[in-house]
Amino acid sequence: MLPNRCSSALCALACYSALLGLRCPVIAQAQSMPDSKLNLRAALVLTPEFCATKIKKGTWMSNQEQFDVGKAVCSELGPALKEVLTGVTSVDAGASAGDAQVVLTPRFIDVTATQAKIAFSNRELVLLVEWTAKDRSGKTLWLETVQGSAKHHIGNAFTYRKNLKLIVTDSSKDLAAQSASKISASAQLRDLARVSDATLAGKN
Repeated sequence: MLPNRCSSALCALACYSALLGLRCPVIAQAQSMPDSKLNLRAALVLTPEFCATKIKKGTWMSNQEQFDVGKAVCSELGPALKEVLTGVTSVDAGASAGDAQVVLTPRFIDVTATQAKIAFSNRELVLLVEWTAKDRSGKTLWLETVQGSAKHHIGNAFTYRKNLKLIVTDSSKDLAAQSASKISASAQLRDLARVSDATLAGKN
């Protein structure tokens, strides 16, 4: 038996030489280690207006479409932010932030959708959201615009609604992932987390 199982064509070719007494090389699998979460309790402000956002594109005379982006985005943001922050609580107003150390509020800036001429042509949905992060005193710590997007076929009469839902869902997931990445990388929020860690260490 060969001492190692190869997972690439190059390795497989090399392994062939093992029949002649040579050792098959080991191909290391790259693994990305996630960064540690920011030690912050955050209030994620998802207002009813934000979550109910529906964008209409086109006119009633030329393929008017409605994208229910608010509901989709609101369902994705909480889980995504919990991957990068130690505590995330969703609230419907900033005044309900409680003991949160940082208040994160998104708002839609723009939603654009390209058109496709035939059923199997790809079209793109792009979501732009502005994030504001404030501390307990109401001071703005961080302001950032984040983009999420997805591409799908527009579909035909039978698949249009399914594809419309897919492009909204996938662009919302991408927006949530990009938002979490930006929040995790924010120098201002990292500074706030360090202050929180130092304060906790001082009490212990």
